[in-house]
Amino acid sequence: MILVIFLLCSCERRSEEAGLERINIAFQKWVGYGPLYLAQEKGFLKEEGIELVFIDEQLDSARRDAFKRGMLDCEAGTIDLLVSKRAEDTPIVAVLEIDHSLGSDGIVATKDIRTVEDLIGKKVAFARDDVGETFISYLFYKKGLSLDDITIVPRRPEDAWKAFLEGEVDAAVTWEPWLSKATERDVGHILISSKDAPEIIIDTLNVREDIVKSNPGLVKGLMRGWFKALKYYKQHPTEASEIIARHYDITGEQYRKQVEGLLWEDYAAQIRPAEDAEWINAVVTIAELKLAGGRISKKPDAQASMNRKLLKELYE
Repeated sequence: MILVIFLLCSCERRSEEAGLERINIAFQKWVGYGPLYLAQEKGFLKEEGIELVFIDEQLDSARRDAFKRGMLDCEAGTIDLLVSKRAEDTPIVAVLEIDHSLGSDGIVATKDIRTVEDLIGKKVAFARDDVGETFISYLFYKKGLSLDDITIVPRRPEDAWKAFLEGEVDAAVTWEPWLSKATERDVGHILISSKDAPEIIIDTLNVREDIVKSNPGLVKGLMRGWFKALKYYKQHPTEASEIIARHYDITGEQYRKQVEGLLWEDYAAQIRPAEDAEWINAVVTIAELKLAGGRISKKPDAQASMNRKLLKELYE
């Protein structure tokens, strides 16, 4: 359990290694977060005076509770999870875009299901109150459909694809590396992916508000380490992917294939004025979907859910 892990870890911010500040991070098993491992292993974070401590906690509610107790410093996560946490007054803000899904998330279905409308009356597996539910809710919303018209088979994000492979359901909402695995069923195909709806699945780096306020230099260092890792990956994709792939129990070649459906934006792209509107629109849209679906009791303030000031001042 995450709280036990944190209690076993040192609460001191200063690392035993001279000059390094320790900051911990937790996230679900998603290939888009791979450059964080690269930043640590290539020493890019050490150059920024940071030791990043990785916490393996897949359960979002556990991360929420850890944030509220001041035990978790930051996380990588989709904006829909940020919306849920902010709606429950979790003290975190998004400071950086990690990736943009352009095909790495999707719905895999039997080949007789050719359109989103064909899902009506079918069994569909996905994680409740997670990005899978958000994605299919958004697609249904755009088509004027309701999730009440399908049979929902709740599964953890990492298990939805298994339900499809085993023939338990007609379709499943999942992401890489499981999206590719789900198509291994002979009768399966990718019905629709985030490439067809690129505006809704954005991953961000979320940091506890008190750290943003009291130690902005630490947060900036973490962000600079991220951008160093992105640059290195683009310059040395084979070496970098081999380093990252070990953390996902796949080969470097498999990793390179699985990240083809996502976009890692460099610093110049992230500070464009249009990015502000993109983040806000995503938060507002997802909040409306979650409120309508009874997933949240109030809509969080979109503007207060993010802090782009540090990003814009990163190299000043």
